[in-house]
Amino acid sequence: MGVDRVRWGIVATGNISTSFTEDLAVLGDEAVATAVSSRSLESANKFADEFGIEHRYDDWRRLIDDGHVDVLYIGTPHPQHYAIARAALQAEIAVLCEKPVTLTAKQARDLVSVAHENNTLFAEAMWMRTNPVIQAFFTDLAKGTIGEPTDALADFGFHKPQLPARLLDPALGGGSLMDGGIYPMTFVHMALGNPDELKAVGSLNDDGIDLNVAMSWRYDSGAVAAITCGLRSQHPFTASVSGPEGSLLLPSRFHNPPYYIRSTAAGQERVDVPAHGLGYHYEAAEVMRALRAGQIECPALPHAATIEILELLDQTRRQIGVSYPGDDEYLGG
Repeated sequence: MGVDRVRWGIVATGNISTSFTEDLAVLGDEAVATAVSSRSLESANKFADEFGIEHRYDDWRRLIDDGHVDVLYIGTPHPQHYAIARAALQAEIAVLCEKPVTLTAKQARDLVSVAHENNTLFAEAMWMRTNPVIQAFFTDLAKGTIGEPTDALADFGFHKPQLPARLLDPALGGGSLMDGGIYPMTFVHMALGNPDELKAVGSLNDDGIDLNVAMSWRYDSGAVAAITCGLRSQHPFTASVSGPEGSLLLPSRFHNPPYYIRSTAAGQERVDVPAHGLGYHYEAAEVMRALRAGQIECPALPHAATIEILELLDQTRRQIGVSYPGDDEYLGG
């Protein structure tokens, strides 16, 4: 597929969409935001004026139908992802959708099928996977610097006196697991793969929203992992992998780190990796490369990993008793 300047459509005008669109400018003439939709035309116009976007809509369906974009970036709350992504793929518009890309693995598997049916690129916006520091970290791990990895730890949690309403609303896929837990789960999955056993406990409020979750993953190889996420306290926000020869550590805010630390018998070393922008342009660039190559899957954002992590999220929600509207139809299977 020959696409010189990729035209991006932005669905939703919240903080994540703002950061993503701001970062598109880092790519220069390769990328341009040409359309935006929001729940209100006023919000779409304000966003469009800020970023010089020509086409503005108060309905994402019109954005898709008008055909002014090559790729759709979806930054809405989780429960809205599935319908928007499916419609775009059916219209043969490539999709980069925020994580979790759907609420269940069954929905994600369906989107992958629709992408193949329409020969159209589909990717989950797990920006962490494309971060140059994290990529260097996992290259180091793969070289055997610390030996065969046996343990992983990852943590994502924060506390605010007034949490955003969406985090406490089951209808919006609220809770710590879907909002933050997907990051440490992705990290451990990248480090050790899919576990052979998962056990989880959680603390829920009266509305059934998970406020704290702890998971343990076991592997037949003997490796183990501990994962935590929460909305009630300030967590270390770090991630690490250990082996017989040492350990590798990502510092606080590990999903977008400025460096990592290698600890071996030779000593402790801070490893700095050049990076720039807010970090979102890396995933956009990967999607654009895949789009130009005519690929349905972005190598840096693999479908199999997206589905496997959603399967783990499904299992975890079952164990801790978290459910969302529509689960009866989609959870599991």
